[in-house]
Parts: sequence; C-alpha cells; structure tokens
Amino acid sequence: MVQLSKILHSRNNWKRTTIECRYEIREFKKTKQRHLKKITELKQENRELKQQALEVKKHDFNLKREVEEANL
Repeated sequence: MVQLSKILHSRNNWKRTTIECRYEIREFKKTKQRHLKKITELKQENRELKQQALEVKKHDFNLKREVEEANL
C-alpha cells in the first residue's frame, strides 16, 4: 500500500501546479483585457486623426479653389 506521505506529497504537488497554472491564466486574461482596451483607445484616436486630416484637406481644397477663382 502507498504510504500516506507519498499521497500527501503527490497531492501537494498537484495542488501547487494547479494554483500556478490558474495564476498564469488569470494574469493572461488581465493582460489581454489591458491590450484590448489599449487597442480600442488607439483605434478611436486613429479615427479622430483621420477625421481631422479629412477636414484639413477639405479646408485646403476650398482655399485653393477660392484663390483660383479670385485669380480669374
């Protein structure tokens, strides 16, 4: 029959391994959540910058057209 100490040691080893694995999974999920949040923020910033660039481009085009009309 297996000794009690071996059973306890085996159980403790399994328990420690499970706790470490669970901790790694938890940290991975936290990191993933932070990355997804950062991606969302960067996408929003990208949309805003594209909109600003489009407005500047329209404004420059209108100025250019006004200058051309004034020269005629």
